[in-house]
Order: sequence, then C-alpha cells, then structure tokens
Amino acid sequence: NRVVSELLELVRPAHLNYQPVDINALIHHSLQLVSQDAQSRGIALQFTPRPELSTINADADRLNQVLLNLYLNAMQAIGRDGVIHVSASEADRRRMKIVVKDSGKGMSDEELQAIFTPYFTTKADGTGLGLAIVKHIARIHNARIKLESEVDVGTTITVIFETAH
Repeated sequence: NRVVSELLELVRPAHLNYQPVDINALIHHSLQLVSQDAQSRGIALQFTPRPELSTINADADRLNQVLLNLYLNAMQAIGRDGVIHVSASEADRRRMKIVVKDSGKGMSDEELQAIFTPYFTTKADGTGLGLAIVKHIARIHNARIKLESEVDVGTTITVIFETAH
C-alpha cells in the first residue's frame, strides 16, 4: 500500500491548495509529528523559530510531507544518538529557505547523484520514493533543492521557495 500510494503521489496531477503558509508554524508542527520517534532513538530535534519571516504561498500539507520525508531520511541516516537541526531564513528579498541538517552517516558522491531517482534506496526496507516525492513537490512549488553531504559527517538539504509577496 505504501509503495502504491507513493507512486500515485509521483504520477497523479497535483491538486494544490495554495495559501499563505507560516514557515515557523509548519516546521514546528512537522517536528512534533516525528518527536516521539526521534526521542526513542536519542535524536535531538533543534529548531529556533524566526518570527520576522514572511509567509510563502504554498500547499501546507505537501510541504509538511516534504519535511517529514526529510526528517525520516535523516533519522534513518543517524540511526541512534544524533542531531537534526532545522532552520528557516530569507535567502534574499524574494526567497525563503528551509535547511534540514543531520549528523548521520552522510552520502558518497555516487549516492548524491542518484538520491532523487525513483526506486534508488540505501535502506533494506526503503521504497526509494521518499526523496523522489520531495523533489516532485518542490518542483510543482517552483522551489529548488540544494544537497550537500559528507561521509561520516552528515547531510544538509536546503529547499528554497519564492515568498508570497
């Protein structure tokens, strides 16, 4: 069921519910959804809201899905005892960025090249669709994704959105 649902997410025409989204509230809510899982693994979730940030025009449910997929991948990369740091800031006057940084195992250059490819996974029980969905949702929001990773250090994923001005 999970694989079919994730496949449908990739191929169905997107019906987006665009509205002004408070980035701080969105991040806070998404972190609450994974907090018990993170706590049980000894993973600290760090986020400091920035009240001065403007809203972005987006589909809050889809952005929540993006963040959850990023957190779940980060937790899998960490395994136990680590940190996921989430931040939001203005990239410039017209764009806002959300950064998810983990202290996990990191990725090789080969993995970085394939990470958004459907069905590519490094996990025994993974579908290889989570990050493909992240990329798809970012694309339909006209957002860009920047990925940096270092083996044995961690991964940083930055998603850059246009603001709602």
